[in-house]
Amino acid sequence: MIACEYCDLLHRERELAHGQKAYCSACGGLLYRRVENSLERTLAFAIAALVLFMVANLSTFMLFSLEGRVQENTIFSGVEGLWAGGAQALALLICFTTIVAPLLSLLTMIYTILPLLLGARPPGVAGAMRFIGSIGTWAMLDVFMLAVLVAIVKLGMMARLELQVGAWAFVAMMVAMTAAGSSLDSGAVWARIEELE
Repeated sequence: MIACEYCDLLHRERELAHGQKAYCSACGGLLYRRVENSLERTLAFAIAALVLFMVANLSTFMLFSLEGRVQENTIFSGVEGLWAGGAQALALLICFTTIVAPLLSLLTMIYTILPLLLGARPPGVAGAMRFIGSIGTWAMLDVFMLAVLVAIVKLGMMARLELQVGAWAFVAMMVAMTAAGSSLDSGAVWARIEELE
């Protein structure tokens, strides 16, 4: 039996073909789905996102040029600037939502899926799957990117702003993380665990 996460109605879980989805008969909410090669796809996207995460955080994100002065900025230098400017709460929030939460989400996905594909059950897999679901809501990369675009438009009239390698890697990381999250089929994870037991 599977409970609808929206209305709690119980349904009998049925076998689905790859690409099919099961919906709640009462509220129409998505119950579960089957994605072909879910674990392999999720791992590939998660590893790609992790590499892009490293590039985005270690490379220059933006060049700011005003009256002949050029300043290179990274994601973390923005957090440091907010902290030094007295906005510690905002600095912590941006650090958590753009650096810590995405990194924890990616590492947990890789920790969960890689051992399963190698034929081993990782310790604490149930907690890891719950953590992936809960930490994803805190990885607000799209909100951060929207704030960057607003800053470019507003400051673009006073100074010259150029997005650098870090910004493009950040956008690519957002796409890869979204693809990893959408290809992750929790049913495939539990099915692989049952095969290993």
